[in-house]
Amino acid sequence: MDLSILEKIFEIVKEGKKVALITLTRSSGSTPRKEGTLMGVWNEDFIGTIGGGLVEYRVINDARKAIKNNQNIDFKYDLTKEAELGMSCGGTVEGYIKVINPKNRIVIVGAGHIGQKLYNLLDGSDFEKIILDDREEYKNHFSDILIGDYEKLIDSLPENENTYFIIVTKGHVTDQKSLEAALKKKSRYIGMVGSRKKVIEIKKSIAEKGIELQEQKLYSPIGLKVSDGSPFEIAIEIMAEILKVKNNGELVHRRLNSVNAF
Repeated sequence: MDLSILEKIFEIVKEGKKVALITLTRSSGSTPRKEGTLMGVWNEDFIGTIGGGLVEYRVINDARKAIKNNQNIDFKYDLTKEAELGMSCGGTVEGYIKVINPKNRIVIVGAGHIGQKLYNLLDGSDFEKIILDDREEYKNHFSDILIGDYEKLIDSLPENENTYFIIVTKGHVTDQKSLEAALKKKSRYIGMVGSRKKVIEIKKSIAEKGIELQEQKLYSPIGLKVSDGSPFEIAIEIMAEILKVKNNGELVHRRLNSVNAF
């Protein structure tokens, strides 16, 4: 049973969804299930059981709150004291709810100079990386590149709410089409390269089409303002911005002030 629960959780996470893994860490008295019991919960469904009834109902609700807040939590229910649970058996159950997130994925839309630098920069990282382009010649540069129409390629990607889109195509038109496609997908970050004038024009055009811009996760012009304008340094400032979003980071220096260092 435990194996089937873990296999199902793996399957759901691979589909790009968060799952809460519930583990009973302690069980005493006449509780329905014993320590080590597993259960998986996601927004639409669940697998396994910790004993049913109102205790399980509460745990499922707590698990969904944990998913929403992306926060692991401990729980403890005293089945004797908590009369509102309506449990005839006595004892306590304790456990842990761990939120399992889909793998962080970076989708580089455009395999030009900046796209190539970003792709190489991600070597050795924990990000899943995908690179797209509409030019056949880039097959010689990348063994795993996806070639085709940008909109269709983006639309065909499996959903993953931990996706970071980086739009750096060869021109204004393909940038806009790629942005429109990315806005229809689940993601945590959408960045698009371009001048302020270009960005304003594209945003206006997209809004006129009735497409929601999702300003809270749209970063354009892209990147932190630290580069000299070269492709390598632009790639660095794009990744710095993504890491700030991913890790809820701070734009501060780590160095110690000499006065307060001792």
